Order: sequence, then C-alpha cells, then structure tokens
Amino acid sequence: MKAIIFIAHGSKKEKSNEEFLALVDKIIEEDKIYDLKKAAFLELATPDIKSVVTEFIIKGANDISFYPYFLNSGRHVLSDIPEIVEELKKEHLNIKFRLLPHFGESKKIEKIILHDISKPFL
Repeated sequence: MKAIIFIAHGSKKEKSNEEFLALVDKIIEEDKIYDLKKAAFLELATPDIKSVVTEFIIKGANDISFYPYFLNSGRHVLSDIPEIVEELKKEHLNIKFRLLPHFGESKKIEKIILHDISKPFL
C-alpha cells in the first residue's frame, strides 16, 4: 500500500498550520496515486512525521513517500528531514521510504510567479 506524507515546518500561529492543512486536503482530493495521504509537521504543530508513519504502517502501508513543502534547501531540507527518514529506514526494515524533492525544486514555480505577476493592476 502506497502512502505519502506532506511535510511543513509547523508554526506557533494556528492560521499558518491551517493553511497548509487546507492545501493538503485539496491535494488529497485530487490525488489518484497514493492509498494513504496526510500532512505532518516538522516542529511546533501536530501531527509529527513519526506519528503519521506509525499510523500508516498500522493501516498497512509498505511504501511511504515524503514531500517536503519547503521553498528553499535550508537545514530542514538538507539535514533534518533526511535524518528522520534514515532513522525510519533503520527502525522499519520492511518498509520502503522515499524522500521526494522539496517543493522549491519544482520547475513550475517560475510559471506560477509569472502568471501571478502578469495580472492587470486593479
């Protein structure tokens, strides 16, 4: 069973967390690839990554992907998240874990920005 976890940093401001959760809900509605899908936070909010992994494994997931919703390749993208994934690989030898490229690596970001800035002034 294939699963994906969308990872955001997490914020003390609940509105920020809610915006991410709402985005993930929309993605979940459209996705046809993964059987299990959920948002998780690196820190400051719940659920955390390991809790979601545990939940998915209990539900039968044997192939779990992680999508870091981070714009730039800072410490969290380069170190923190890969370290968590490596820990999980050691703890769950029978599960396939895959760390996908972070959001900021998408080649479509330029098109989104160009689209947004090309709107006429009101």
